[in-house]
Amino acid sequence: MSETSFAHLFAPIAVVGMEVVVFAFLDSHGRLLGMRHIPSARFASVNVPIRLVATDALAFDARAVVMAHNHPSGDPEPSTQDLRVTRGIATAFDALGIRLIDHLVLAGDVVTSFRGRGLL
Repeated sequence: MSETSFAHLFAPIAVVGMEVVVFAFLDSHGRLLGMRHIPSARFASVNVPIRLVATDALAFDARAVVMAHNHPSGDPEPSTQDLRVTRGIATAFDALGIRLIDHLVLAGDVVTSFRGRGLL
């Protein structure tokens, strides 16, 4: 599955004026089970509580997850913090038998895929 397979789910956050992280929980066939939106209290960063997201994934009995967040600055490049958080989430999900399919960074009309860049 490519980033274009899921980018439409996250398009509304591309233009939000503060960072928002969204998780899409999927079944084994890639069907959407539910979503979690985590808004930031600050412009350029979001605290992502891994326990909360893992609890959601288990509650939905998700087999896979796609995560996305926006960069209100307009720069679609993943930050070092983005990479650190993504790796932590991927590790936690892996321990639960859940696959992190991708992490998308949305900045206006541009979508950057962690998987497409070989970062996942």
